[in-house]
Amino acid sequence: MAFHTIFVYGTLRKDQPNRPVVEPYLVSELGLGQIHGAMYDWGFCPAVTLEEDGIVVGEWIKVTEEGLARLDRLESYPTLYDRVVVEDLVNGIRGWVYCVPKERVKGDPRVESGDWVAYQANRLVARR
Repeated sequence: MAFHTIFVYGTLRKDQPNRPVVEPYLVSELGLGQIHGAMYDWGFCPAVTLEEDGIVVGEWIKVTEEGLARLDRLESYPTLYDRVVVEDLVNGIRGWVYCVPKERVKGDPRVESGDWVAYQANRLVARR
């Protein structure tokens, strides 16, 4: 059976709304990580481009072949998101990440921290 290592940075992270989509296919959680890129706020989810300087915070997971196919459908790959191999800046793990070309995020707010979970938590606090 084939397994795939994937870097998740938004709604697929632990305790986030789309995590249940991946859980049936989850083989292992490999821990936190960081990749080179820039994160943008699309409202309902983040988008990452690898064409800009910055750090994107996320988690590394390993999924089954069926899990990768399910994530491809969720991420509308290859129509909306691309899927490319990246390497973690700290621990050297390599795997897939879903990203978009720089022109797709033009005009969208940048998530300067590169951490969607922290960004969402700060937005909730700011609304109170």
